[in-house]
Amino acid sequence: MAKDFLKTHEIYFLDCPKVAAVDYLTYGSAYFAFTPCGPHWKAMKKICMTELLGGRMLDQLFPVRREEIAQFLLTILTKANAGESFVVGRQLLRLTNNVISRITMSERCSDNEDEANEVRELVRDVFEVAGKFNLSDYIWFCKNVDLQGFRRRVEKVSEKLDKMMQRIIAEHEEARKINKERGEGDSVKGLLDILLNISEDENSEMKWTKEKHQVIYPGNVSFP
Repeated sequence: MAKDFLKTHEIYFLDCPKVAAVDYLTYGSAYFAFTPCGPHWKAMKKICMTELLGGRMLDQLFPVRREEIAQFLLTILTKANAGESFVVGRQLLRLTNNVISRITMSERCSDNEDEANEVRELVRDVFEVAGKFNLSDYIWFCKNVDLQGFRRRVEKVSEKLDKMMQRIIAEHEEARKINKERGEGDSVKGLLDILLNISEDENSEMKWTKEKHQVIYPGNVSFP
């Protein structure tokens, strides 16, 4: 059965159902996890498999995972020596978040508690609106009617997500500019750096952009 789904009839099960909130949040389903099977999806898959999940990159990122695990164990030891209690689940979540953020963005997301809480709340909000039942997705004559007041919530979450991503990209671009002026380079690059390199490469097969796609949300609300 797994072979039938994942290999024999793979092409018929690749695409995700198009949900209005997800389509809006991902700029017309442009994110790798939601984009329809096609040239864009294949290009993203190639980048992830060769640049992020390939054996060479996993070996290069081993020090990152080792450092974060060492920091996790040090935190436990410090708390134990001080006789303080702590929530193991929260520390494991912090460890996971830091590993993922360093692999993708080359920076830790949990050093600043306020920033970490902001990220956690944003991730929770994104998953909540993405998974919430919306009549507009299933009943055709409700497409342009926001019966549940869902649209405003999605727009608010999208605005927060945009601000965070724009800030992270701007910080990386500034750091890259400084390193370039100094003649320095990162020994280990995150996924964001790889994508920025591709977007700056004029000879790249796929043309990447930081501009947002035009997305129409049910109710004729345009996304600039």
